[in-house]
Amino acid sequence: MQLADNPITKIILEKLKHKDFRNLNHLIFDEKRSSEFQYELLDLKIDITRQSLDKEIKEDLINLAKETKIKKKISELISGVKVNLSENRSVDHFSLRKEERFKTQEWKKLRNFVQNISSKNNFKHIVNIGIGGSDLGPLMVNKALKSFYKVPDILYVSNIDPTKISEIFVKCNPKETLFIVTSKSFSTLETLENAKIVAEWLSKHKVSLNYSMVAVTSVRKKALDWGFKDSNIFEISENVGGRYSLWSSVGMSIFIGLGEDNYKNFLLGARTMDEHFINEEVENNIPIILALLRIWNRNFLNRNNHCIVPYTDNLSKFPAWAQQLEMESNGKGVDINGATLKMPASPIIWGEVGTNAQHSFFQFLHQGLEVSPTDILVPRKPLSTICFKGSEKNHEYLLINAIAQAEALARGSVDLINQNKNFLGGRPSTIISWEENTPFYIGMLIALYENITIASGLLWNINSFDQWGVELGKTIANKISNDKNDKDLTPAAKKFLNQK
Repeated sequence: MQLADNPITKIILEKLKHKDFRNLNHLIFDEKRSSEFQYELLDLKIDITRQSLDKEIKEDLINLAKETKIKKKISELISGVKVNLSENRSVDHFSLRKEERFKTQEWKKLRNFVQNISSKNNFKHIVNIGIGGSDLGPLMVNKALKSFYKVPDILYVSNIDPTKISEIFVKCNPKETLFIVTSKSFSTLETLENAKIVAEWLSKHKVSLNYSMVAVTSVRKKALDWGFKDSNIFEISENVGGRYSLWSSVGMSIFIGLGEDNYKNFLLGARTMDEHFINEEVENNIPIILALLRIWNRNFLNRNNHCIVPYTDNLSKFPAWAQQLEMESNGKGVDINGATLKMPASPIIWGEVGTNAQHSFFQFLHQGLEVSPTDILVPRKPLSTICFKGSEKNHEYLLINAIAQAEALARGSVDLINQNKNFLGGRPSTIISWEENTPFYIGMLIALYENITIASGLLWNINSFDQWGVELGKTIANKISNDKNDKDLTPAAKKFLNQK
């Protein structure tokens, strides 16, 4: 059942004819709102008091989710039902966060390898070569938890642009650098071309490929054919989508950086969120509630974009990661049965770290004609390892700025004399906060956004686990590589490719 066909959708649309959420001041000063529009899971706090909805609409949205039988769908997904219909696959990334994983051969091979290279301390640099989910996830976590990283410098190469790989060669010693070649299909053009250049560089310096390179893939045979020994190949399930794969061996660089104890706490944070997602009823299920807000803003209030602003520099890569997660998962035009959607799915996800963003696009957020629902993410305390004088005061300013922007967006400020200084307000935001940036809470936060994305897809009745939209451009690129005068190319394309 598509969202447009949900009987509760019609009820909500009818009520919207008699409700006006352009101004929020009549809602946000209600004392009861704090208890009814805030949620907690351990030290993770979710504040949706500044969202453009009242208690009646919130209850309708909860009923909308129940009408889709969302809890049953989540149970099927977790149990291994092949919900990815277009590829006839189950969704396996949840199992990577369970304790049972620690008994598997996959885990033992990964752990033993990480322990071995960490104890020998032969490598001064670790370089992850991947793109999309094979790059963004590990890169984002590396940045988020840099304070907990114990070992060599970890670098990331994704783009086929030769500039980055050139910088790696300048910075790194070939005999002291481990390269992790990450490609689920082991056919990703950008990744394999970069890996080929690295292999030639190592050979030139008389370093064995299997000394300094490992492969992470779901197609073991292709890695063997490429030249990797079996001991240097770390397999991932084909049922783990790239944007959900950082928990697998794709996250080897995360494991190396954090060490086993911190890495397990990272997984525990995600597992804690998963258990809440699976077991909590809809009324208090944080990922479902936030997914309902996505649907509410996107489909009922016609707000086609969603801004994410982390007020912590550690999460500077989080908006880009969340962008791929949501837009590759839910940027679909048909439902799970292939029928054209009657109501659109997936907002445009964008954002930047605060307070930098306040001096950039917040002008648009406050006074632009389009309304952008905004997530404000902030740890309530600085890391305990930060101990310079003034660090607590700086962090207090960070918190003050985060709450001030949420208040300003919601409340506005009327100036009828000078329209340039008139702030309409009514701009919704959600504040998501936690104690501090530890592996546990970063793991929980990442799993929260994954589960919001999945819940949103279930509500839209789309497949959040395939990504056919990335394939057409790749196919045309492969054809061009073989023939720049391919008959299917436009005249302008041929001219561009053949110009000297």
